[in-house]
Amino acid sequence: MKGWASLQAVPRVVLFDNKTKTNLLQWPVEEVEKLRSNEKEFNNMKLGAGSITTLDVGNAAQLDIIAEFEIDKDALEGVMEADAGYNCATSDGASGRNALGPFGLLVLANDGRSEQTAVYFNIAKGTDGNLKTFFCTDLSRSSKATDVSKVIYGGTVPVLDNEKLSVRILVDHSIVEAFAQGGRTCITSRVYPTEAIAGATRVFLFNNATGAGVTATSVKIWEMNSALMTSYPDQQQA
Repeated sequence: MKGWASLQAVPRVVLFDNKTKTNLLQWPVEEVEKLRSNEKEFNNMKLGAGSITTLDVGNAAQLDIIAEFEIDKDALEGVMEADAGYNCATSDGASGRNALGPFGLLVLANDGRSEQTAVYFNIAKGTDGNLKTFFCTDLSRSSKATDVSKVIYGGTVPVLDNEKLSVRILVDHSIVEAFAQGGRTCITSRVYPTEAIAGATRVFLFNNATGAGVTATSVKIWEMNSALMTSYPDQQQA
């Protein structure tokens, strides 16, 4: 089965999280930003419960995406049912529907979304009454191929009071790297799309929550150029 080979991720910096005081942050090195071109920006996009919106960015096979979300505060305060057992790996992924999620982005998707890789948040209420934020990647529909790994994985991510839910996604043909809340949680995935390739690749925003509206307050998307690899001839020894 494909899908368990080693991954080539972009170089990252590792920093101590001075806000939480408990996390390490992983973030792409700033040199990656030099590969950006053709910026597209979308602001204050309202996503009703169960909605999907296409983002018109042209060729979406190589992208750098930065997005921020806010979930309806009344829905957060009014949720009654506890979902203490929520787990990314054992959930129904992006197609599942809970009171406060999932919501996020679909990348490496084709027009009909028969292929898509979902990167999303889901908020669940514990039996103690506290809310936990989960950050997940769902590969269950990432490819029509039958001999590849299509797992769902992720975990909790700390979100401090008054912080928006933020994500950065790097898409490079068959690699998807996702960073939540400035790099507190990171997920790197290898996918094998058969139809969502090259010019047929699209990006969508989605909100599959049953009881909450979500606003994508800011979405910035850049096309990514390929990195130029420079080789140097061996220096001759004197």
